[in-house]
Amino acid sequence: MEIYILRHGTTEWNSQHRIQGSNDIALDTLGLRMAEETGKSFRDRGIGFDRVYSSPLSRAKMTSLLVSGFAENEIITDERLKELNFGFQEGHIVEEMVKNEVLFQYFKEDPIRYNILSEQEESTESIQELMNRTEDFMKDVIEKLPADTGRVLISAHGAANKALLMYIRGESDLGLFWGDGLQPNCGFDIAEYDASKHEYRILDSNIVYYSSEIMEKAPKLL
Repeated sequence: MEIYILRHGTTEWNSQHRIQGSNDIALDTLGLRMAEETGKSFRDRGIGFDRVYSSPLSRAKMTSLLVSGFAENEIITDERLKELNFGFQEGHIVEEMVKNEVLFQYFKEDPIRYNILSEQEESTESIQELMNRTEDFMKDVIEKLPADTGRVLISAHGAANKALLMYIRGESDLGLFWGDGLQPNCGFDIAEYDASKHEYRILDSNIVYYSSEIMEKAPKLL
C-alpha cells in the first residue's frame, strides 16, 4: 500500500503568519489554486486513490476534495487528523509570539521543550498528545485496511503530518520531530506499508506538483 500524506493549501492566516491550529480557516485563492494544480498533476500522472482520509477542518477537507477528485461524501474525516491545538496562542502572529518569548518560541527550535511546557499549560495540546492520536489513527484505520488496498491519501496539517511521519519512521525522539522540515502547503510525502511484515518505508518527501509561480507566492513559515 502506498500512503500519500498531504498538507493543505494556503489560507489567509498562513499569509498573515497567524497560528491556526484548531481554528477552522478556509483555503484562500492561492490555496485553491495549489490544490487544483496538484490534483490535475496527479490525474495527468495516472495517480488515483482507493481511500481518502482527511482532517475535518475545512482547509484540509477542501484540499482533499480538489486533489483526489472524490465526491464529498466519499471523503472519510477523522478527528485524530486535526492540527495540534495551540490553545491561547492561536490567532496570534508567529513572529510576535517568538519575539515575546512565549511557548511558541520553542515549537520549531526545541520541540522537546515545547512539549514539556505545553503539558503544563491548560489550553495547549502537547506534541506527545498529537503523536498519540495520530498513531492511534494509523493503527486503527490504515493498518486495518484490506490487503489489496493500493493507494491512500491522508490530507491533514503541518504538525499533524510530522506526527504521522514520526510513527511511520518508528521514531519516538521528539528532538527529531521536524525531520526534513515542514512540508510546503500542498506538499506531500509518500510512504509504503507492507502489511505482511508490518513495515513502513518512506519513498519520497516534501514533493510539490504545482508551478514555480505558485511556489514563489506561498508564505514561508517555520
